Amino acid sequence: MNKTKIFFIGIGGIGMSGLAIIAKNMGMEVEGSDISKNYITEKLKKLGIKVYEGHNQQKIKKDISIVVISSAIKNDNPQILKAKKLNIPILKRAEFLAFLSKDKKVIAVAGCHGKTTTTGMISSIFEKSKKPYNAVIGGILKHIDTNAIYSEGDYFIIEADESDGSFLSYNPLVSCITNIDSDHLDYYKNINSIKEAFIRFINKTPFYGRSILCGDDKNLNSIIKFITSPYYTYGFSWTNTWTIRNIIYNNTKTSFQIYYNDKKEDKINLNVFGKHNILNSVAAYIASRYLGIDRKAILEGLYNFKGMKRRLDLIKKIGDTIFYDDYAHHPSEIKATLSALKNFYPNYKIIAIFQPHRFSRTFMLIDEFSKSFKDADEVYLCDIYSAGEQNKYGITKEKFLNKIRKNHPSVKLFTTSLEIIKSITPKTIVITLGAGDVYKIINEIALKYESLIQKQ
Repeated sequence: MNKTKIFFIGIGGIGMSGLAIIAKNMGMEVEGSDISKNYITEKLKKLGIKVYEGHNQQKIKKDISIVVISSAIKNDNPQILKAKKLNIPILKRAEFLAFLSKDKKVIAVAGCHGKTTTTGMISSIFEKSKKPYNAVIGGILKHIDTNAIYSEGDYFIIEADESDGSFLSYNPLVSCITNIDSDHLDYYKNINSIKEAFIRFINKTPFYGRSILCGDDKNLNSIIKFITSPYYTYGFSWTNTWTIRNIIYNNTKTSFQIYYNDKKEDKINLNVFGKHNILNSVAAYIASRYLGIDRKAILEGLYNFKGMKRRLDLIKKIGDTIFYDDYAHHPSEIKATLSALKNFYPNYKIIAIFQPHRFSRTFMLIDEFSKSFKDADEVYLCDIYSAGEQNKYGITKEKFLNKIRKNHPSVKLFTTSLEIIKSITPKTIVITLGAGDVYKIINEIALKYESLIQKQ
């Protein structure tokens, strides 16, 4: 294993970087490339991982054992072409993760939304339990500032990405499914194709394991009749195996009671808010209970969870103006994030700055996007973040703007941070939304606004 050399194409991605860290900790020689520098590539360099800027095919050499690629890497990438020429095995991210976790007890979290937070919550519980574990998460756990945990323990917690179907590479002992939604339609034909993939994934759970399914999700609920592996359901509806009751909100804290088949189990306290986070925490709770983790550790782990970076991430609070950033890039995620803010800050004005992610998603879900911003008072639209896609759809931010404007007349094109600052009134929330680099904007706005306030 020590002589194995792994090259990651797209190593600066959040999922790929976690794999690179785990592989290095397992004793492999690790290097990789990315199109440009970012905070992740700089962090990897500090860990002793060699990172090349750009996809220069000269960096692919005969001594490389395996090339690992992210889903964003196209088949005509020069480094992929060079690897094929040298007959070096090429694995997708999920395939390599399946290889790393093949001898472990895998807890896999899948779903179109909420999987990163749920994976982070399970990791936080394991941390409190003192059980050795491994984890690869699609986001940075705020309280330990990492997306990868390595140990020689038996458990491996993974975020199972459904975007290209490669989550079917995993063989989980426990699988959590947060929801099913219309997304990644550049890969899947339609919602039925997505459902079929999830049925196959869930049914990979063995008879001695357990699937944990959100019974409140209509798409997930519609496929339950096809599930042959053992499962629990959870949600707010009393028809579920595990149900959520007696919710109490206190500022940004949340508490609620969880029941199992009408029997009161535990009171759960969270330091994050929003109904979507309540659901995420219940999936993490049930998975941990099934694995036999001490209930005190479960409750402490959930309470100790401080959130994920770029998931309703509090950037700064300046007087009664609050700045948030969120990774939401799908209509359902945008609705959930803005709804959570509206419920917790009912007397605040909400300014949303949205950066559409991928031309394909923007084009295919344009009708759903147009109805996603009802809880925002003002909406500003940024350029579409291509994520390496070619615009084969003829979609533009102007066409997108006109569609959203039918349901939200106040939507405008984003121009400068100064325009946002001028729109801030007493009790205002400014939030950036998107999976690209829109987070840079919120930091810039917060810094400029703070400087302006200090001069007054």
